[in-house]
Amino acid sequence: MIVQCLLVFTLFFAICSSAQEAPKAGNAEVEIRALETVRLKSPSKTDVWSGNVAKGALFHLGNGTVASKQDLLPHMHQLVVEDSLEMSDTMFSQFGDVAVFSYVFTRTDHNDASAVMRQHIRRTLVYQRTGSGWQMIASAVATIPFADLEAKSIDPKVLDTYIGVWTATPAPSTVTLTREGGKLMAQESNETEKTELLAVSDSTFVIRGDSILITFEKGTDGKVARMLFHDVGGSVQAFDRLTDRKYR
Repeated sequence: MIVQCLLVFTLFFAICSSAQEAPKAGNAEVEIRALETVRLKSPSKTDVWSGNVAKGALFHLGNGTVASKQDLLPHMHQLVVEDSLEMSDTMFSQFGDVAVFSYVFTRTDHNDASAVMRQHIRRTLVYQRTGSGWQMIASAVATIPFADLEAKSIDPKVLDTYIGVWTATPAPSTVTLTREGGKLMAQESNETEKTELLAVSDSTFVIRGDSILITFEKGTDGKVARMLFHDVGGSVQAFDRLTDRKYR
């Protein structure tokens, strides 16, 4: 929330200050991409890229905490990580002398030799143009859940026990589950496209890029009767079966 407010404030200030003038010409995106490439090449060698980070810059670390440049650099220096140089799903906007750049990269964490971890991370940054070049003033990162998950193969007969229309309690929205081959697909009432549910077990599913855990419960008659959405905060949204029509 702090970083969101910071980004909104920064963009609001930039828009207001540049409302009477067109954005300056230049290769801002190319220049900022180059700065980020240097950072991705040497994430732990902070002396290589920290010169382009403003003294008062703030870093949202993805776990609910915010760190200053002074706090972050010693921490980064101790990490044993390897970042991919590829920046995917990029977004760029410029407002006068302020630019926002967002991209996804892959980080391999070698800090624990017995449990090497690979994560997909979205990094969103706010840069400001100064007399000496672009300076990063704010950064926020978010891990993309289940980005590399290989779904378990489930017997289509088991998947058939889940398909149908489910209605939320107490919200009036519905979710329609269908099967396409060996895939279980979900489509909410306000969506136009289907989303694949990835099987972790016969009764537990996830959505790539989403932290929600989806489970199915059976009733006293042994038939699947409820679908539960569990979020990371511990809350649970229940869906009751409205119809078990065999959608294909």
